[in-house]
Amino acid sequence: MGQTTGWMAFVLGLALLANSVGLAASYDDDQMPVWISSPTSNQSSFVQLDTELFRHLLDFQNHQTEKQLLLRDENTDWPGKPVLLVGGQARLSLLAATTNRENKFSYLGRFPADFTGKSASDARLLQANAGMAAYVNPWISGYGELLFSDVFTFPDFKQGSLQVRQAYAVFGDPTLTPWYVFLGKKNVSFGDMGTLLPFSQSVVWHYFAALHEGVGVGYHTDNFSATVTGINGGRGVRLADSESKGKINNFAANMIVSGGDQQIGWRLGTGFLMGTIYDGNVAEHLDANTFGPYNHAWDVNGELTLGNLTLQAEYVSTTGDWPVTDYPVSAYRTEAAYDAKFMRWPTRYAVSWSDGRQGESGTEFEFNRQFAMGMGLTLGPNATFSAEYVRSLGFAPLIDLTSVSDRDVVQNSLVLGMTIVL
Repeated sequence: MGQTTGWMAFVLGLALLANSVGLAASYDDDQMPVWISSPTSNQSSFVQLDTELFRHLLDFQNHQTEKQLLLRDENTDWPGKPVLLVGGQARLSLLAATTNRENKFSYLGRFPADFTGKSASDARLLQANAGMAAYVNPWISGYGELLFSDVFTFPDFKQGSLQVRQAYAVFGDPTLTPWYVFLGKKNVSFGDMGTLLPFSQSVVWHYFAALHEGVGVGYHTDNFSATVTGINGGRGVRLADSESKGKINNFAANMIVSGGDQQIGWRLGTGFLMGTIYDGNVAEHLDANTFGPYNHAWDVNGELTLGNLTLQAEYVSTTGDWPVTDYPVSAYRTEAAYDAKFMRWPTRYAVSWSDGRQGESGTEFEFNRQFAMGMGLTLGPNATFSAEYVRSLGFAPLIDLTSVSDRDVVQNSLVLGMTIVL
């Protein structure tokens, strides 16, 4: 409770800071909120808000693996002296759900043990994060992010946790060279891991998202981006894993090509990760000492934009069997979204099917599947309201997988969300 209160105070403080640096709310003829700089704003202030930048940097849905490019590209407008940009985000969630199996809830936005019985209702501050982007000079920028989460509670299952989620620096002047270097703790540049859904993640993210420490080199132009990352040994968050600590003995590579224009555009990506958590002979993601021979992972993803219609697909798989199930681990997603208006509010309607598999056909732990459809209403630049229907099929927690799984579980959920960004 104390941590939550602290984050509420922090968000309030950001609001006061916004006022102090001269950001004011205005409205256009249709009464749509627009944030503008007041005439008395001191744009030369050392500390500034940048809502547009932090809407993407703090986003849990998209730009999952290439956020360093957002930080780097912002440095093209360096004002000639050091600048510190700050931002914050809060994600509020209201869930109502039913399941056909007692005590088995398979929606991947909550831990399986969060609920009991055959129905559940839940309201919480799901996540709150705050970030700082420092621009030291045209060659050096840095980023740090604090996260409060009621979901990432390992290893002691407290109500919530407070952690330094990301902290890294980017080196390279984007106006002089397409090459750059990054170092620190960040989302690993592997695959896409995004979704078109307004609030929930796809199965692909839950199976294969990676966060770890390391050093990487990148190359970025308007239509091409590539990275190679050396990753520290040891267990990362979710996916990345290698045995020896004190050594850089894991690595990832990622590449994206794109083309087209605002009406018809396309993007193709591919990635490789050397060491994954799917290498041990026990389904145990909490024990950092559980290892086996390297089990690599590869990814292919794509996007097609046709006017207001966006189509995305992604497939990820290990190259070898997971010793726990003697079967490869894979996941895919196929999604579509259409941008329109609901009354006067810009709105995205999205539908998603995603599937994760780690067992032979017919086994209780064969799959986790998710169908979701929803809408996200943009209530100005600082808030988005979302409503989703999510149908979760199969109950195969990747912890205690072989002992508690049940392929016949079906959970139906209504998920309402509010994302607030400063």
